[in-house]
Amino acid sequence: MRVYYWKGQRNFGDLLTPLLIQKFSHLNTTWSEAKDSDLVMVGSILEHLPKDYSGIIAGCGKLHENIPSSFPNAKILAVRGPLTAKALKLTGNVLMADPGLIADELVGYQDKKYNLGLVPHWTDTELEHNPIFLKYNPKIIRVSDDPLKVIQEIGQCRKIVSSSLHGIIIADAFGIERRIEISPKVLANPKQEGGLFKWHDYCQSIGMKLQIGIAQYADENIIIEKQHELYDFFEQIENLSS
Repeated sequence: MRVYYWKGQRNFGDLLTPLLIQKFSHLNTTWSEAKDSDLVMVGSILEHLPKDYSGIIAGCGKLHENIPSSFPNAKILAVRGPLTAKALKLTGNVLMADPGLIADELVGYQDKKYNLGLVPHWTDTELEHNPIFLKYNPKIIRVSDDPLKVIQEIGQCRKIVSSSLHGIIIADAFGIERRIEISPKVLANPKQEGGLFKWHDYCQSIGMKLQIGIAQYADENIIIEKQHELYDFFEQIENLSS
C-alpha cells in the first residue's frame, strides 16, 4: 500500500502511519507523494492532497480551518475530529478519532520510570528549559527519535507535559495524566503552523475542551470506546486493500 505522511521534519507522530498499518492491518507500505498515495492516516495533512484525490482518508486532519477542502472522489473512513469533519462538510457515519490512540499497543505496557516527561513540539525550544518543570528532573522526550522509543518513553512516565499533539494523544492512549503546552512558534505563526485548530479538533473528538497549562486525565471510557472503534476501522482498511 502506498501511503503518504509528512517528512519535512522528522517527527514521530507523522511516522506512526506505516507502523500502525503494519500492526493492525497486516499490510506492507511504501511512502509516496500525496497525489499518488493509496492512503493518508496521521497528521494535519489534508491540505497536501489534490482536490481529485481518490485514495483512502483514514484519520488525519486539517491544519487550517479556513482553507476550503473537499475530496468527492476519496473514500473517507475517519478524520481526526469534528472540526475537520465540519470543514470537509462530511455527513454520515465517519469515525472521528486519531489513530494514534492505539499506538500504545505498538510497544505494550510500560513500567513507570519517570515522574514527569516533557515532549516538546519540534518547533519548541522553550519547554525543556522551563524552570516550572525542571525542578522535577523530567525526562526529555525527543519527537525526532525513533517512534517506538518515543512511545515507550511516554508510557514510562507518570505525568506528561507536551507541546506536541501526539505527545498528548499517546499519553491518553496509556491513560496518563497530561498537561498541554503550546509551542510559542506555533502561536506566533498561525498561518504556517495552523494555530490551535488541531488541538481543538482532537480535544473535541474525545469530549474535552482545550485547556492549556492544566493537568488533566482524558475520560477513560471515551478513550476505550475510540480504541475499539479504531480496531474495527483497521479491519476495513485491510478489506479495502484486498
